[in-house]
Amino acid sequence: MPVVPHTALQNRTIAVVGGGIGGLTAALALAQRGARVTVHERAGEFREVGAGIQVSPNARRVLDALGLGESLAAISIREEAVELRDEAGRPVARLDLRRHRPDEPFRCVHRARLVALLETAARAEGVELRLGEAVPGRPEAPLVVGADGLHSIQRWRLGNTDAPFFTGQTAWRALIPAPPDAAPVAQVFMGPGRHLVSYP
Repeated sequence: MPVVPHTALQNRTIAVVGGGIGGLTAALALAQRGARVTVHERAGEFREVGAGIQVSPNARRVLDALGLGESLAAISIREEAVELRDEAGRPVARLDLRRHRPDEPFRCVHRARLVALLETAARAEGVELRLGEAVPGRPEAPLVVGADGLHSIQRWRLGNTDAPFFTGQTAWRALIPAPPDAAPVAQVFMGPGRHLVSYP
């Protein structure tokens, strides 16, 4: 596959529909290559939504390439292990991430902090953020990136008419204050037909 030169996107007008992690990351990457990028986000502001997420080494390398490696390290913690436990909290298995992937750290971060980091970087790179703006059809741009989530209008416009449907599974998210000495370990508590995941 040929390498696209950095100048290929110079001054290209690009619209990104959706201002979540994917949309902001795409917008930042395109702007760093010289494109004129506008992000259209339905929400009126970047609110504190979601909870903890795990940033894998693959995702971390993308953020590193965008110049955000040190900033990510400042707002997250390095995950040491993943522990599997039964309903009573008894250990079942432990994956030691520092031993198995010593040079490829996993990081845990609150989703809102990562979105704020990407928003700040995108604005600094000249990305125009249009908040509170639903985009029912095609934005005024020759190139459109669809990052508008589960009920994506852009995906429908490309011919994917599959409608989301309820699978019978429900997830709840919550934030619980952690003690200062909380172990940097993700835990999965497993039970029949259900499980609970915690990220520090």
